[in-house]
Amino acid sequence: MKKLNHPWDRLLRAARQAPAEHLEAVPFGFTTRVIADWRAPLPADEPLPWQPLLQGALICSSLIMLLTLAANYRALKAEGPNELAIADSVIQLSLNQ
Repeated sequence: MKKLNHPWDRLLRAARQAPAEHLEAVPFGFTTRVIADWRAPLPADEPLPWQPLLQGALICSSLIMLLTLAANYRALKAEGPNELAIADSVIQLSLNQ
C-alpha cells in the first residue's frame, strides 16, 4: 500500500535533513536577571488601561442582575399550579362556552 504524502510526514523528513545547530552558551548572569525580573512585583502605580471600563461593566451587570431578580422574585418563589387548579380552570372554561 502506498503511503500518502501527508504534510506532517514532509515536515518530519525536512526536519531530519536539516543540519544540527550549535547553540552558544547563555551570557553570564542572564538566568539570574531573568529570574529576578520574573519574581519582581509589578509596580503599583501602573493600573491596567481597561480597568475603569471593566469595573463599570461589572457594576452595570451586577445591577442588572439584581434588578432582574427583584422583578421576578414573586415568580421564583411561587409554586407551580397543582392538578386541582388546572382541572378547575378546564371546567370553568368548558362551562363558559
